[in-house]
Amino acid sequence: MILPFSLALLTMVALAFVLMPLLRRRFPAPAGGGRDIAIYRDQLTELDREAKAGLIGVDAAKAARIEIERRILAVGATADEATSVEAPQRRFLPVVLALALPMAALGIYLGIGRPELPGQPLASRPPPVEVPNPAMEAARRGIQALRDRVTSNPNDAAAWLGLGRAQLSIGRVPEAVDSLRKAEALDRDNADVGMALGEALVFEADGTVTPAARALFERTLARDPKVAGARYYLGLADMQSGDARAALKRWLDLEAESPDDAPWRATLSGEIDRVARTAGIDPKAIRPDRKPPPVADPSMPRPGPDDIARMQDLSPTDRDLAIRGMVDRLDARLKDAPDDIEGWRRLARARSVLGEHAAAAAAFARIDQLKPDEPETLAAWAEAALRATPAGGKVGEDAVRVLTRLEKLRPDNALALFYLAQIDEERGDRAAALGRLRRLRDMIPPEQPARAALDKRIQALEAAK
Repeated sequence: MILPFSLALLTMVALAFVLMPLLRRRFPAPAGGGRDIAIYRDQLTELDREAKAGLIGVDAAKAARIEIERRILAVGATADEATSVEAPQRRFLPVVLALALPMAALGIYLGIGRPELPGQPLASRPPPVEVPNPAMEAARRGIQALRDRVTSNPNDAAAWLGLGRAQLSIGRVPEAVDSLRKAEALDRDNADVGMALGEALVFEADGTVTPAARALFERTLARDPKVAGARYYLGLADMQSGDARAALKRWLDLEAESPDDAPWRATLSGEIDRVARTAGIDPKAIRPDRKPPPVADPSMPRPGPDDIARMQDLSPTDRDLAIRGMVDRLDARLKDAPDDIEGWRRLARARSVLGEHAAAAAAFARIDQLKPDEPETLAAWAEAALRATPAGGKVGEDAVRVLTRLEKLRPDNALALFYLAQIDEERGDRAAALGRLRRLRDMIPPEQPARAALDKRIQALEAAK
């Protein structure tokens, strides 16, 4: 206990030396003479300027100068009589500071400090305990599994696509762009790859639709004019280039063609209203048949502005737990509203982002029950089921059934053709595998590396006995 008091005493002595000059200093009494003289000097300067410019006569200027100089002399005489006085409150201030500050610090230390605790060098301190994050660990495992796949087969465009999407979902934007560029080089005509790469480029540019991203979205629409994401981003590009009317035209057409339960419908409608207000354009002037946006279910748990602000102040671990809690509440809510297809879409996307691919596949299965044979749902379901497959494990029967249905609806779907051919090989059905691989090969331009890789795989199957 002696040490704290010794430190407090030393602090008092140090402060006394620092504040000693203030005890000997005399402070001039406040007076306004100096300020008045400065004003009069400015007036003289202004008077000279007006006289030179011919704005005032010679006689008038002379009289004004005499009057200003008289006032300066009067103020100067008063200022000479002013004496320095010592402010009593400032005289005692250094003494108060020298005593009060060390005593206050000592009191706080004795109240909340632990003087009996021995010193602990930094090198001997235990490392901080890292709280495990289940969601991030699951995402890392999924990314590692996809890395293993692309390492063993660098020409696997579907694996590069999955890896890029997984990296993008956890904020590794530069890595996602690199992975998706590899997927695009292998499968240039795949609309899903072009869409994913374009979106990653937008994220990389902090929300700006770059010329490269715009070209990818336009190429995606050339292959499939109904891709909602590409249409939205092209409208965003129009708005960023200053053409709000063109942006609203794209978005209003997309809104009119989107079903009420489309997952992007509410966000799109809100963006249309925001841009229309900012630009001063009535949406009905562009599309007179626009219907009012559907009213969201007020009982559906959604994060409000306060929730978002609170989550921004949380640590990464607490934020993940808060997000997981919201997703779990949505899951519980859907048990009482099993026909809410929009809620199931939100849950499926949230589970995918959290890396819970098996749970995401189950949510996509429910969406398929409510609205069967949607190619987009089947593709997302198949991808979730494939990502839920352990590294090196066999594709489950549920995933096989989904891929088969997807192939039936979209015979040119590269994901379905690639994995179903792999499953055919595992089952020993070389004829079926060759048929799918040939169809997949014929979809790829001759100059693409993926085509050469498929040719080698086909030749190996043809040569096998």
